[in-house]
Amino acid sequence: MKIYTYEGKNLEELTLQALKELNVKEDEMLTSIKEETVGLLKKKKYTLTVVLKSDVLAFSKEYLKTLVEGMGVGVNFETLRKDNYLKVILHPENSSILIGKEGRTLSSIQNVLRAVLTKETGMHINIILDVENYKEKSQKHIERLAKNLAREVQKTKEPVRMDSMNSYERRLIHEVLKDFKGITTESEGEEPNRAVVIKPVE
Repeated sequence: MKIYTYEGKNLEELTLQALKELNVKEDEMLTSIKEETVGLLKKKKYTLTVVLKSDVLAFSKEYLKTLVEGMGVGVNFETLRKDNYLKVILHPENSSILIGKEGRTLSSIQNVLRAVLTKETGMHINIILDVENYKEKSQKHIERLAKNLAREVQKTKEPVRMDSMNSYERRLIHEVLKDFKGITTESEGEEPNRAVVIKPVE
């Protein structure tokens, strides 16, 4: 994966230089900026590091292909480029092997890939993995369940404790229910048994 580095005193000029030399639009690249104060006059110096989203996705596909096929599973890929994240959807011969119990294997593979990308680029890259849209379907299921339980709490005025969930799922519930009138949400318990409790508000 190619890493491009530009140094200079004007960050805007460095960005324009990168866009021109790489012949890309700004939303096609990922950047990190290092700012230093140099010399007796304490002038600012910038180092702009650039990696193309297309290169990150190509590298990710090759890495995942090797990893997944090493598990004995053939796989095809679909990739998406968004403003604030990249997404790789895996279409394997056997989905259950890559998803694992409650999506744990999939989460582990995603964490490994993120760590590898950080090592390769020096950047924190928000890349999301999914298998046959498992995460998307699971997210919609959690959202529907949370809304149904919130309506129940609105009617009964009795708190409801949901099943234990990981931090991402709990955060999702808090976000989905933040505008629901007459209820509030709190995370209670210790990992890995931490759960969201939906409570009535007086």
